[in-house]
Formats: sequence, structure tokens, C-alpha cells
Amino acid sequence: MREASEILISQLAIFTDEDRIEELRAGPVNQLDSAGMGSIPGAAPLAAGGPLDDILIEELELGVRSYNCLKRAGIQTIGDLLSKSEAELNAIPNFGKKSIDEVIETLAARGLALRDD
Repeated sequence: MREASEILISQLAIFTDEDRIEELRAGPVNQLDSAGMGSIPGAAPLAAGGPLDDILIEELELGVRSYNCLKRAGIQTIGDLLSKSEAELNAIPNFGKKSIDEVIETLAARGLALRDD
């Protein structure tokens, strides 16, 4: 859990200043909330219109096939991708199980996940 929080803090560090990063790292890890996600004191929830809507999917460094399929489907940002479910990705032409697994693993490495069905 600690490693996951460190990864998340480092990924979101671009949206805050250095003092705040150290404060978050030094702070205690809160209990899990009812949604099963820990909360960071003072951190805004990630929602539509949030910072992930400004980050292009290029930042995920996906394979060429996955990247091209997502672009052709009109998925431009990480926020767009997170708003999709696994079933919706499966409906994209030429976007198979391996591509979906790659996306899920890449998002999980950054502490993110697709929308539930």
C-alpha cells in the first residue's frame, strides 16, 4: 500500500509544489474509505474536468497498436480513457484482449483504473 501511494504521489507531483509533496510523503496513511481507496489530506478528488483530462495518452507510453486504436476511437486524454469500461474498449475495432490488458496494467502501475462496467 505504501509503495502504491508513493507511485501515486510521484505521478501527481506535477500538479503541486515541492513543499506539498514532502508534506504528503511525511503524512500518515489514512484508513481506506468506503470506496476502497485511501484518501490524501487536502488532495482534491480526481473527477471529470480534473487534471487527468489535460494529460494526453502519449504519456502512458502504450504500444503502437494500442495507442493508434485509442486515437482512432477519439480517446485523446487519460481522463477520456478512465471514463471507459473494459467492455467499451473491447468494442473498439482491432483493440483486443492483449491491448486491453496492456492498458489495464499501465494504468494500474500509475494507481489508476478503468471505469467499472
